[in-house]
Amino acid sequence: MRRDGLFRQTAKQQLDQWIHAARRLAARHRDALPAYERLLWHVQAYTNLLHPSDRAKDNRAIVNAGLLDLALHHGDWIRNIELWHPARQNVWPLFSSLAQHLLARCPVPRFMTSVWLDSSPRTQLRQQEWYKHLGRGENIRTARLPISLTRAMVHWFSQAPHHLTAVQAIRWAQVRGLGGSKRLAAAVVGTRLGKVLENEDFWESVLIFFVNHPLDSDQIGPVVDFLQHQRFEWREGITATGAFGKIPPPQPQYMMKGRSAASLLRQVHDWHERLRKEESQPSIVWRHSPICDFRLIEGCRALGNMRVWTIRELLSTRALHLEGQAMRHCVASYGEDCIQRRTSIWSMQIENHRDQYRALTIEVDLSSKTICQMRGKCNRMPTDREQSIVQQWADTEGLRISEAL
Repeated sequence: MRRDGLFRQTAKQQLDQWIHAARRLAARHRDALPAYERLLWHVQAYTNLLHPSDRAKDNRAIVNAGLLDLALHHGDWIRNIELWHPARQNVWPLFSSLAQHLLARCPVPRFMTSVWLDSSPRTQLRQQEWYKHLGRGENIRTARLPISLTRAMVHWFSQAPHHLTAVQAIRWAQVRGLGGSKRLAAAVVGTRLGKVLENEDFWESVLIFFVNHPLDSDQIGPVVDFLQHQRFEWREGITATGAFGKIPPPQPQYMMKGRSAASLLRQVHDWHERLRKEESQPSIVWRHSPICDFRLIEGCRALGNMRVWTIRELLSTRALHLEGQAMRHCVASYGEDCIQRRTSIWSMQIENHRDQYRALTIEVDLSSKTICQMRGKCNRMPTDREQSIVQQWADTEGLRISEAL
């Protein structure tokens, strides 16, 4: 009983802190604070969206942030919050119902709820405008997108799987509209192209290449990483003058025209080899993310069948190089994203009474707390057992595993 009371007290203190922070932010915007207070009162009175849960995954902070976002758009509300009478549902459909009630005259695809609950702060406002655009019954083609969609792509956008984010749905529609398969669309969505829409003239040529030169699903991610590094990635290192500083992309004019799948894959392989040789460069260290490391013990030492699973964050460019060298993939190229704290990279390892070895490399998008990539040696896909261990860690830390995996 005492433990249960302590849990409720701690949960209430956390919620009070989140609400207090949201009130401060809302007060900076004209009439947003009264709108937030109305939302907060109604949601607490008629739903369990902000009720504490003893499950590992606690969505209250995300929900509260989503309520603040809706309050900031109070000028576009088309219905009063007091007229919303929700059915008892899980978080996602319940919040979807709330957003549609406030902002949509026409049905909005369910995956668009992600713009309130799951988007990066730097893209959040733009994607929320897309939501309101669709809610007014307008075509996604006429929204202010950084990408041109054909009529076929608009059709596929409306058919995108519900588990995708808004950006992933646009990318899914783009691949399908270009003639790509579901398998190719899922593989592309699982790469960095499922997170951002930028440099679209080049990336459209890449997607056309993928459609015309079918590759294995596990080759799509490494190719995208290679092309991003060659064309766009500035990184820390030793410059041509011998100083330590920013190094420009190796091939900023790299084009897909005239290339074959075999030659591209050879370049990706050679790039991996160069990455493994670069570990003599000065190592850069970054801070640990708020996500905790993981440890799980199975079996018994006395019976000789004990195994220890660990998942630990890699916190330096040298650690990334060592991981990439051992696992024979390109994780070393993620250094700049880790330094900027856009991404965190984790190594799953297994130890038994004989030895210790690396099993998986895991990428977590820090803005959305989503596990977006898991790869074993030579970019193999994870086993069912490895996936179940990752799921336990995700449940403990409140992480979401991308449905694209």
